[in-house]
Amino acid sequence: MMPYSLPEPIRTEPRHFTYLAVAICLLGAAFVTERASYWTGHLQSDIHRASINEPVPLAVGATRFLLPIDYISTAQQRRNSLDPNNRFETLRLSMAWPDLRALTELGDNSAARERAIETIQVELESNPGRESLRARLDPFYRRLARGGELSGPDGLNILTLSAQGALKTDLIVYDPSVKNGFIARCLREKSAGKALCHRAVVLNRGLEVRYSFDQSLLNDWKKLDQAVIQKVEDFRTL
Repeated sequence: MMPYSLPEPIRTEPRHFTYLAVAICLLGAAFVTERASYWTGHLQSDIHRASINEPVPLAVGATRFLLPIDYISTAQQRRNSLDPNNRFETLRLSMAWPDLRALTELGDNSAARERAIETIQVELESNPGRESLRARLDPFYRRLARGGELSGPDGLNILTLSAQGALKTDLIVYDPSVKNGFIARCLREKSAGKALCHRAVVLNRGLEVRYSFDQSLLNDWKKLDQAVIQKVEDFRTL
């Protein structure tokens, strides 16, 4: 019979196995935590995407609205709109012209984005008693105007407020055929060179609707004005 010899003892201390076991447990716990965090976030994201177009009730001053969160411009105001006491003094919205959908509805559809010629920025503000732009037309803007009135697109008149000899970077455009009708102020940004027009309308007592748009859309000012006001009215519940 051949003699058997026992293997040489390994020179490893028992506590090394303890350290190894603890390390394996910690790695396993970290993996489980990471996976749980991933799937929780994924589920919350799915819930968020599924519910973001659901209209939420909120108020601007004393006026109540029911509108999809997607229309709200800022992340902070979107979060605040979900609070029980979601009353705003000013609420900022964004819409895609010409169909006035929420910008996020366009997604990555390049064709849809091409059809969305411009972004319309809308502000709903609780501001009772503010003097309208139209009220300042005769006593203020006509006196500041240089070079007399000019004819503008689709029946509008134009007053130039820019300094003498300067480029026409500050304009008042208004509808002369209707008392208290359409009026907007168009300013050209010096840095970007883009001209934006700003319009303000009193929707009801204490609520003002202000919106801004590219000056090139003045050719469709009647359609634009009616569509924006109607969109806000569609959201209003009181």
